[in-house]
Amino acid sequence: MSHPNAGHANESYRFVQLSDLHLSSIDRPNPLQLCNKRILGYLSWLKRRRFTHQEWILDRAISALHDLAVDYHLVTGDLTHIGLKQEFTQCRRWLNKLGTGADTLVIPGNHDLYVDSTWQDSFAAWQDLMLDDVGLVSQLKQKTAAGKLDQMYPQVRVRQQVVFIALCSVFPAPWLRATGRINQQQLMRLKFVLNDPALADHCKVLLIHHPITMTHTRKRKSLLNHADVCALLKHSPVDLVVHGHGHTRTLEYLACEDGRNTPIVGMASSSSTSAHELQRAEFKLFDVRRGHHNWHISMQSYQFDSTAEQFKPAEVCVVSELV
Repeated sequence: MSHPNAGHANESYRFVQLSDLHLSSIDRPNPLQLCNKRILGYLSWLKRRRFTHQEWILDRAISALHDLAVDYHLVTGDLTHIGLKQEFTQCRRWLNKLGTGADTLVIPGNHDLYVDSTWQDSFAAWQDLMLDDVGLVSQLKQKTAAGKLDQMYPQVRVRQQVVFIALCSVFPAPWLRATGRINQQQLMRLKFVLNDPALADHCKVLLIHHPITMTHTRKRKSLLNHADVCALLKHSPVDLVVHGHGHTRTLEYLACEDGRNTPIVGMASSSSTSAHELQRAEFKLFDVRRGHHNWHISMQSYQFDSTAEQFKPAEVCVVSELV
């Protein structure tokens, strides 16, 4: 799927974001698997989500991506509905259509960690798509998904002039909550990464499932320590933040201490059947090229046209200007 000649004619780097796929099916689950918070998610799937998220729409996205010379793929969480082992296996089959561990980076969403389970029964199915280039997850002694996720982030992948910094904002949230948080150890490691001199000359792209502001988010779905994350990013800026979770196209900016404004991009579900203008299925195409003292980042949303049953490009938006 990735473009064989990384770096395009204009010396740009091109990557795509998909999010909130909810592409799995949970027909005939083991009743014992539902004796917890999952029962609510299963009932939601029966009543609504199995109709509002469709895998065939994601396959149309794959077809559209073939012609876009994409260098890299980001998936910002919520691939499953309630995080069952069979869902992870189903999702892996679709992820194989998208790309490989070398050109695809996946982060977890709250639906993927609906309740805690073993690593082998969950994220092990996508492990190669989640790890940094060193890939040392085998050295983590925790056996639960939540335990390993707490220890293994941030994940950092350097691709040409772009560094992708992935965070994990998910934990087994209480009933009726879809909240997230970044634990203090992860925040400390993130501060070190953001101030690493070896990455100073790269365009820094931060991936997180939950939005880092409260502008478009209800409290029960929020990032609990969003203020701490924003404070860190104001002091040690990145060039772009991308997230999912809200199922709605959004664009806002974080004012940083050095005078720059970091774009924060949220997106609609990539599998949505919604006809609402801001919630139609989409994927986002980003193009990064170097300026004299900053980065030029353009973004184009490819939105699903239900009449034509294909994704069509919207107007290009420049989210970070050359300086």
